[in-house]
Amino acid sequence: MMVQPRDEDSPHWKYLQPADLRRLRNFQFAARLVVEGFFQGQHRSPYYDFSSEFADYRPYTPGDEIRAIDWRAFARTDRFYIKLYRKETDMNCYLLVDKSNSMGYRGDAPLTKLEYASYLAASLAYLMVQQGDKASLALGDDALRSFIPAGGTRQNLQRILITLERTAPGGPTRLADTLRSLFGTIKRKGLLVVLSDFLDDTAPTFSALSMFAHKGFAVLLFHIMTDAELNLPRVGSALFRDLESPAQAAVEPDAIREAYQAEIRSFLHELQSNARARKMHYQLATTNAPYHQALEAYLTARTRL
Repeated sequence: MMVQPRDEDSPHWKYLQPADLRRLRNFQFAARLVVEGFFQGQHRSPYYDFSSEFADYRPYTPGDEIRAIDWRAFARTDRFYIKLYRKETDMNCYLLVDKSNSMGYRGDAPLTKLEYASYLAASLAYLMVQQGDKASLALGDDALRSFIPAGGTRQNLQRILITLERTAPGGPTRLADTLRSLFGTIKRKGLLVVLSDFLDDTAPTFSALSMFAHKGFAVLLFHIMTDAELNLPRVGSALFRDLESPAQAAVEPDAIREAYQAEIRSFLHELQSNARARKMHYQLATTNAPYHQALEAYLTARTRL
């Protein structure tokens, strides 16, 4: 596959849009483009360690980041030195991707919700392994369907990426059941990242998420939605079909738009309020949005550990 070069100053290239990844079925290549493009735009290292301790100094050499210079040491010695750190512990990050039927919805976006969640999960797994942490992948619908234990090797990352490439939507949504099964499977606390449309009963979902919070996990919720679901498509009439049941209804979107959007706002507020009350990080991600917003949310949650 060939990728057309772009102007290096273009933010569209640095912050890849979902449409840019539509043709990239190699998740490792796509994940690298997302992560390295993001950090190029932020002018910060993707290998910054949030859990490290000072080890030693070494002389500054051309090519080192200016921000890494210890200016206090310079004031004392009139020479440039770089601080060296050693990692105290690695972190386990558990990526739970909702693969239920509703995640197969695309609307007018370039990717389905599941594809968007999978590219995002691939990017996060790539980033964590690059930082020396461990990544784990869980897939579920009405049950936990697949689990890859946390690992920090290239082989484990490749296993995660191949699993994501081969995942297709299927099954009804019962996120609470999946979370309870996952809770009984993992032994070491860390960061739980849930990527889902959360189209399920909110109360049991947050009851299950609370088990992780009480055990000391940091919890990051990526709410994956399409623009069409948030606003309703601008069409004269439409047949709405439930992806997880036989139910369907013929409706004119303009006639119900105001009431529908009020319900959506209430739904989003309920999720945000529940997350805030439990000190969980909630991030709405629409499938037309660039991935750098989600990476920023990950880094925010990462610093809480």
